[in-house]
Amino acid sequence: MSKIPDGWKPIHTFDYDTFEKLAGPIYKPPQQVDGEQRYGFLVEKRHCNPYGMLHGGMLSTVADTLLGSVVFHATGGVPIATIYLNTEFIAGAREGDWVEGNATLRKKGRRIVFTQGDFCVGDKLIATSAGAWAIIGA
Repeated sequence: MSKIPDGWKPIHTFDYDTFEKLAGPIYKPPQQVDGEQRYGFLVEKRHCNPYGMLHGGMLSTVADTLLGSVVFHATGGVPIATIYLNTEFIAGAREGDWVEGNATLRKKGRRIVFTQGDFCVGDKLIATSAGAWAIIGA
């Protein structure tokens, strides 16, 4: 069984429940690189479908959160909303696997921001995501 890498901390430490907190925990590394974000999570039984594989909804939740985080940082934290999120599932993950995602900024316009990301278990690519976010506030 995998474990959470040293130094990784939960992304949300709020006293109230957010959707990500309920689905997670989702973790971030001690340091991030400008223009990209990394998140990870340990697949628990509750994250799996009846066949014991990581549920696509969980991976999509993490993808929306991770790619949205890139947009949040690129826009200086103004309110944003997901316009679309496309996730392509390439391989599976199982309970006990550490899934790590890396997302980058593709393009930032005045009203729309585009991102993309990859999700891996070790060296194995399990999914890719791409999306667009609307800048809805200043």
